[in-house]
Amino acid sequence: MKVTYTIMALLAATALLLSAARFLPAIPLSLHENAFVNNLLKYQLFAVAVAGTALLLTLAYTPESRVLLRFGNMETIAAKEQWLGINGKSTWRANGLQLLLFISLATGVFMFLAVKYTGSLNNFNWQFVPLVILISLANSFSEEILYRFAINGNLTGHAPKTIVFIISAVLFGLPHYAGFPNGIIGVIMAGVLGYILSKATYETQGLGFAWGIHFVQDLIIITAMFMMKYTDG
Repeated sequence: MKVTYTIMALLAATALLLSAARFLPAIPLSLHENAFVNNLLKYQLFAVAVAGTALLLTLAYTPESRVLLRFGNMETIAAKEQWLGINGKSTWRANGLQLLLFISLATGVFMFLAVKYTGSLNNFNWQFVPLVILISLANSFSEEILYRFAINGNLTGHAPKTIVFIISAVLFGLPHYAGFPNGIIGVIMAGVLGYILSKATYETQGLGFAWGIHFVQDLIIITAMFMMKYTDG
Protein backbone atom coordinates (compact mmCIF):
# COMPACT_ATOMS: atom_id res chain seq x y z
CA MET A 1 0.00 0.00 0.00
CA LYS A 2 2.89 2.34 0.71
CA VAL A 3 3.99 2.15 -2.92
CA THR A 4 0.47 2.94 -4.12
CA TYR A 5 -0.02 5.85 -1.71
CA THR A 6 3.35 7.34 -2.60
CA ILE A 7 2.73 7.14 -6.34
CA MET A 8 -0.77 8.61 -5.98
CA ALA A 9 0.50 11.48 -3.83
CA LEU A 10 3.27 12.31 -6.28
CA LEU A 11 0.92 12.12 -9.24
CA ALA A 12 -1.29 14.64 -7.43
CA ALA A 13 1.71 16.88 -6.73
CA THR A 14 2.81 16.62 -10.36
CA ALA A 15 -0.69 17.50 -11.56
CA LEU A 16 -0.63 20.60 -9.35
CA LEU A 17 2.69 21.70 -10.80
CA LEU A 18 1.63 21.06 -14.39
CA SER A 19 -1.59 23.02 -13.89
CA ALA A 20 0.21 25.98 -12.29
CA ALA A 21 0.66 27.75 -15.62
CA ARG A 22 -3.12 28.08 -15.86
CA PHE A 23 -3.76 29.88 -12.60
CA LEU A 24 -0.50 31.41 -11.35
CA PRO A 25 -0.38 34.23 -13.93
CA ALA A 26 -3.77 35.42 -12.66
CA ILE A 27 -2.48 35.79 -9.09
CA PRO A 28 -1.59 39.47 -8.55
CA LEU A 29 1.80 38.89 -6.98
CA SER A 30 4.65 41.08 -8.20
CA LEU A 31 8.12 39.67 -7.52
CA HIS A 32 9.90 41.15 -10.53
CA GLU A 33 9.17 43.91 -13.02
CA ASN A 34 9.67 41.58 -15.99
CA ALA A 35 6.62 39.43 -16.72
CA PHE A 36 8.63 36.36 -17.80
CA VAL A 37 10.79 36.44 -14.67
CA ASN A 38 7.82 37.21 -12.44
CA ASN A 39 5.97 34.14 -13.67
CA LEU A 40 9.06 31.97 -13.15
CA LEU A 41 9.47 33.23 -9.59
CA LYS A 42 5.80 32.70 -8.78
CA TYR A 43 6.02 29.15 -10.10
CA GLN A 44 9.10 28.44 -7.99
CA LEU A 45 7.39 29.72 -4.85
CA PHE A 46 4.46 27.44 -5.58
CA ALA A 47 6.74 24.47 -6.34
CA VAL A 48 8.70 24.98 -3.10
CA ALA A 49 5.39 25.04 -1.19
CA VAL A 50 4.29 21.77 -2.84
CA ALA A 51 7.69 20.18 -2.17
CA GLY A 52 7.67 21.44 1.42
CA THR A 53 4.31 19.78 1.97
CA ALA A 54 5.67 16.53 0.48
CA LEU A 55 8.72 16.79 2.74
CA LEU A 56 6.62 17.12 5.90
CA LEU A 57 4.23 14.35 4.85
CA THR A 58 7.12 12.00 4.07
CA LEU A 59 8.76 12.68 7.44
CA ALA A 60 5.44 12.04 9.19
CA TYR A 61 4.62 8.91 7.17
CA THR A 62 8.15 7.48 7.16
CA PRO A 63 10.20 9.04 9.98
CA GLU A 64 13.32 7.08 9.05
CA SER A 65 13.41 8.99 5.74
CA ARG A 66 15.11 11.87 7.59
CA VAL A 67 18.43 10.06 7.10
CA LEU A 68 18.34 11.23 3.47
CA LEU A 69 18.30 14.91 4.49
CA ARG A 70 22.07 15.17 4.39
CA PHE A 71 24.78 15.33 1.76
CA GLY A 72 25.47 11.58 1.82
CA ASN A 73 28.63 9.49 1.73
CA MET A 74 30.39 10.04 -1.58
CA GLU A 75 33.01 7.42 -0.73
CA THR A 76 30.39 4.68 -1.07
CA ILE A 77 31.15 2.24 -3.89
CA ALA A 78 28.59 2.67 -6.66
CA ALA A 79 26.85 -0.64 -7.37
CA LYS A 80 27.52 -1.98 -10.85
CA GLU A 81 25.20 -0.63 -13.54
CA GLN A 82 26.66 -1.59 -16.88
CA TRP A 83 24.34 0.47 -19.05
CA LEU A 84 25.43 3.59 -17.16
CA GLY A 85 29.11 2.72 -17.39
CA ILE A 86 29.38 2.06 -13.63
CA ASN A 87 31.75 -0.86 -13.06
CA GLY A 88 30.98 -1.45 -9.38
CA LYS A 89 34.58 -0.76 -8.30
CA SER A 90 34.76 3.02 -7.90
CA THR A 91 33.19 5.46 -5.47
CA TRP A 92 30.29 7.77 -6.10
CA ARG A 93 32.76 10.65 -5.93
CA ALA A 94 34.61 9.29 -8.97
CA ASN A 95 31.46 8.18 -10.78
CA GLY A 96 29.77 11.46 -9.91
CA LEU A 97 32.38 13.55 -11.67
CA GLN A 98 32.16 11.39 -14.78
CA LEU A 99 28.37 11.38 -14.80
CA LEU A 100 28.25 15.13 -14.17
CA LEU A 101 30.51 15.69 -17.18
CA PHE A 102 28.58 13.45 -19.58
CA ILE A 103 25.10 14.51 -18.41
CA SER A 104 26.00 18.21 -18.52
CA LEU A 105 27.55 17.78 -21.96
CA ALA A 106 24.37 16.15 -23.28
CA THR A 107 22.18 18.85 -21.71
CA GLY A 108 24.48 21.58 -22.96
CA VAL A 109 24.51 20.33 -26.55
CA PHE A 110 20.72 19.98 -26.60
CA MET A 111 20.16 23.46 -25.17
CA PHE A 112 22.82 25.03 -27.41
CA LEU A 113 21.01 23.68 -30.46
CA ALA A 114 17.68 24.99 -29.12
CA VAL A 115 19.13 28.46 -28.50
CA LYS A 116 20.82 28.47 -31.91
CA TYR A 117 17.59 27.40 -33.61
CA THR A 118 15.76 30.40 -32.13
CA GLY A 119 18.55 32.78 -33.10
CA SER A 120 19.24 33.69 -29.48
CA LEU A 121 22.95 32.94 -29.16
CA ASN A 122 23.79 36.61 -28.68
CA ASN A 123 21.19 37.15 -25.96
CA PHE A 124 23.27 36.14 -22.95
CA ASN A 125 23.38 38.83 -20.26
CA TRP A 126 25.43 38.64 -17.07
CA GLN A 127 22.52 40.31 -15.27
CA PHE A 128 20.64 37.01 -15.68
CA VAL A 129 23.12 35.11 -13.51
CA PRO A 130 21.77 35.81 -9.97
CA LEU A 131 18.22 35.02 -11.09
CA VAL A 132 19.33 31.89 -12.94
CA ILE A 133 21.16 30.64 -9.83
CA LEU A 134 18.20 31.38 -7.55
CA ILE A 135 15.66 29.72 -9.84
CA SER A 136 17.95 26.73 -10.45
CA LEU A 137 18.44 26.19 -6.73
CA ALA A 138 14.70 26.38 -6.06
CA ASN A 139 13.69 24.17 -8.97
CA SER A 140 16.28 21.47 -8.29
CA PHE A 141 15.41 21.49 -4.58
CA SER A 142 11.67 21.10 -5.22
CA GLU A 143 12.08 18.28 -7.73
CA GLU A 144 14.64 16.41 -5.63
CA ILE A 145 12.33 16.51 -2.62
CA LEU A 146 9.40 15.26 -4.70
CA TYR A 147 11.06 12.71 -6.95
CA ARG A 148 13.97 11.50 -4.85
CA PHE A 149 13.37 12.18 -1.17
CA ALA A 150 9.66 11.29 -1.15
CA ILE A 151 10.14 8.22 -3.34
CA ASN A 152 13.36 6.86 -1.84
CA GLY A 153 12.34 7.88 1.66
CA ASN A 154 8.96 6.17 1.52
CA LEU A 155 9.73 3.14 -0.63
CA THR A 156 13.19 1.96 0.42
CA GLY A 157 12.61 -1.34 2.20
CA HIS A 158 9.08 -1.62 0.80
CA ALA A 159 10.02 -2.29 -2.83
CA PRO A 160 13.10 -3.71 -4.59
CA LYS A 161 15.67 -0.98 -5.11
CA THR A 162 15.49 -1.24 -8.91
CA ILE A 163 11.74 -0.68 -8.74
CA VAL A 164 12.34 2.41 -6.58
CA PHE A 165 14.75 3.76 -9.20
CA ILE A 166 12.31 3.03 -12.03
CA ILE A 167 9.42 4.71 -10.21
CA SER A 168 11.59 7.77 -9.71
CA ALA A 169 12.61 7.73 -13.37
CA VAL A 170 9.05 7.41 -14.67
CA LEU A 171 7.45 9.98 -12.36
CA PHE A 172 10.27 12.43 -13.01
CA GLY A 173 10.46 11.78 -16.73
CA LEU A 174 6.82 11.88 -17.84
CA PRO A 175 6.08 15.51 -16.80
CA HIS A 176 8.99 16.62 -18.98
CA TYR A 177 6.90 15.81 -22.03
CA ALA A 178 5.51 19.30 -21.47
CA GLY A 179 8.67 20.60 -19.85
CA PHE A 180 11.96 21.98 -21.10
CA PRO A 181 13.43 20.06 -22.93
CA ASN A 182 10.06 18.66 -23.99
CA GLY A 183 8.59 15.85 -26.05
CA ILE A 184 9.87 12.28 -26.12
CA ILE A 185 13.50 13.45 -25.96
CA GLY A 186 12.73 15.41 -22.80
CA VAL A 187 11.03 12.38 -21.22
CA ILE A 188 13.95 10.08 -22.04
CA MET A 189 16.61 12.53 -20.86
CA ALA A 190 14.77 13.27 -17.61
CA GLY A 191 13.93 9.60 -17.06
CA VAL A 192 17.55 8.47 -17.34
CA LEU A 193 18.62 11.32 -15.07
CA GLY A 194 15.90 10.39 -12.56
CA TYR A 195 17.12 6.79 -12.46
CA ILE A 196 20.72 7.87 -11.86
CA LEU A 197 19.80 10.36 -9.14
CA SER A 198 17.55 7.89 -7.33
CA LYS A 199 20.31 5.27 -7.42
CA ALA A 200 22.81 7.79 -6.06
CA THR A 201 20.42 8.85 -3.29
CA TYR A 202 19.82 5.22 -2.32
CA GLU A 203 23.49 4.24 -2.27
CA THR A 204 25.01 7.38 -0.72
CA GLN A 205 22.11 7.75 1.72
CA GLY A 206 21.80 11.46 1.05
CA LEU A 207 20.53 14.04 -1.42
CA GLY A 208 23.80 15.89 -2.01
CA PHE A 209 24.84 14.13 -5.21
CA ALA A 210 21.35 14.25 -6.72
CA TRP A 211 20.72 17.89 -5.86
CA GLY A 212 24.17 18.93 -7.10
CA ILE A 213 23.88 17.27 -10.51
CA HIS A 214 20.28 18.43 -10.90
CA PHE A 215 21.28 22.00 -10.02
CA VAL A 216 23.95 22.07 -12.72
CA GLN A 217 21.48 20.82 -15.34
CA ASP A 218 18.99 23.49 -14.30
CA LEU A 219 21.70 26.16 -14.59
CA ILE A 220 22.21 25.14 -18.21
CA ILE A 221 18.50 24.83 -19.02
CA ILE A 222 17.34 28.01 -17.29
CA THR A 223 20.20 30.04 -18.79
CA ALA A 224 18.99 28.88 -22.21
CA MET A 225 15.40 29.77 -21.29
CA PHE A 226 16.44 33.31 -20.37
CA MET A 227 18.35 33.67 -23.63
CA MET A 228 15.36 32.52 -25.67
CA LYS A 229 12.46 34.05 -23.78
CA TYR A 230 13.60 37.08 -21.80
CA THR A 231 12.62 40.39 -23.33
CA ASP A 232 12.80 43.87 -21.85
CA GLY A 233 9.58 45.12 -20.34
